[in-house]
Amino acid sequence: MSISYKIVVFNQNTPAPARDLTQLHQTLLPTSPVALLGQGFMEQFYYHILPREGLICGAVAYIDGQPAGFIVATPDSIGFMKIALRRHWWRLIWVIGTSVLREPKRQGAIWEAWQIMRGRGQRPLTPTGEPETVEGELLSFGVLPAYRNPKFIRQSGLQISQDLFNRAVTQIQAAGIDQIRAIVEADNTPAKLFYHGLGWHLDRTQVPGWRTPTVEFVWRNTAKPDPAQPSFQALNKGN
Repeated sequence: MSISYKIVVFNQNTPAPARDLTQLHQTLLPTSPVALLGQGFMEQFYYHILPREGLICGAVAYIDGQPAGFIVATPDSIGFMKIALRRHWWRLIWVIGTSVLREPKRQGAIWEAWQIMRGRGQRPLTPTGEPETVEGELLSFGVLPAYRNPKFIRQSGLQISQDLFNRAVTQIQAAGIDQIRAIVEADNTPAKLFYHGLGWHLDRTQVPGWRTPTVEFVWRNTAKPDPAQPSFQALNKGN
């Protein structure tokens, strides 16, 4: 089976393919909070500004030049949107306002998504009163059905989900993050088996604030961090 396959990584140093990410996100995760905020939000704010600021990163897989799957991650599960809002609130208001004017019926969905995203919670405190260590999160992850069915995998030898996952986790770890979580819909058995198979453990069987029942998986790195590696906390201190 002869195909062209490549993984394109995006981060603070490499612009994200915003249009391809938006297309995949709308197709694979149409009810996620990000998708509910609309195409304009994704193309002009989420996948344009946030990668540039180092607040999200990830990768897109291409088969024969066409987007086939994607993964999006953040080194700061709780703080990434708060930082983005603080820095670019005026841009977000303009993007959301334009979306509502174009599609007034979207207002309810936007309000729901907005409440979920701004209410991600506060970072818990340690016994000494200091905020707990920043943790990363796999925010969005999906591969088009045609490229994750057993026949395609067998004939091509490709493991696109694993390749995308590896790229995202590597980027989060490079930011000095030792704990990563992922929220999965409770009835998404393949995704739950995927994380179980990688050694992630089920941390919460119910995540509050989501319209559909969800669970949370967590991975912790038990190796000692490299003191020479600048941490995400240090890079964003004071923001």
